[in-house]
Amino acid sequence: MKIYAIGDIHGCLRELTFLHEKIFTNDKFKIKDDLIIYLGDYIDRGLKSKQVIDQIIKLKSNNIKTIHLMGNHEEFLVDFLFKKINNIKKWLQFGADQTFKSYDIEIVDFIKDGFDDEIIDRLRNTFLEKMSDEHINFFNNLEESFSTKKYLFAHAGVDPMKNLSEQTRKDYLWSRSPEFFDKSFKAKKIIIHGHTPVENITNHPYRINIDTGCFFSGKLTSVCLSDDVESRLFISNLQK
Repeated sequence: MKIYAIGDIHGCLRELTFLHEKIFTNDKFKIKDDLIIYLGDYIDRGLKSKQVIDQIIKLKSNNIKTIHLMGNHEEFLVDFLFKKINNIKKWLQFGADQTFKSYDIEIVDFIKDGFDDEIIDRLRNTFLEKMSDEHINFFNNLEESFSTKKYLFAHAGVDPMKNLSEQTRKDYLWSRSPEFFDKSFKAKKIIIHGHTPVENITNHPYRINIDTGCFFSGKLTSVCLSDDVESRLFISNLQK
């Protein structure tokens, strides 16, 4: 089995469509055996968050195996919609307005009157009314991490001061540290992550970062891996 991990998408539908095409037309891709892992941050900033989720959901109807990890941006959405946390002020700093627009909601129509719980409750109810059951199930069933024999996949990575078995949701979704980013970082598994945008992929012995800042760079990146071989194949939507 080969695994194709895809980095932070952030509502960039066109780039995702091109990358999917690159992967699915690759001679090495085997629909019956291979797995697509999304590292989270599907939403916010870009214009097409809803449509990105639509495209990912449709892959299952084509019998493509997928794993959907949670990013820190999806944590904002889950906390807001399903845990009923009034986190809109902070979420807006991360590009939430574009996610609402993709679901045909102008958030300013609500928050122009403030951020009181009554106002935010109306916004939440409107969002839930606009969201299909498929999308609700998608966001409710995101995973924090995924492991194989050799690799651990998580949105942000890990806390290098802890064993892999001790990592928390906060570690998987928000980790950033000099120790983790250092080339000498070592763990029991190779960590595949996004979250921290880089101009070019990071390809260290025990850490691979494939967040190439799609929203502002136009480059969405994937890495193809297998427990059975040592090779690392990098694919982007910009490759010819």
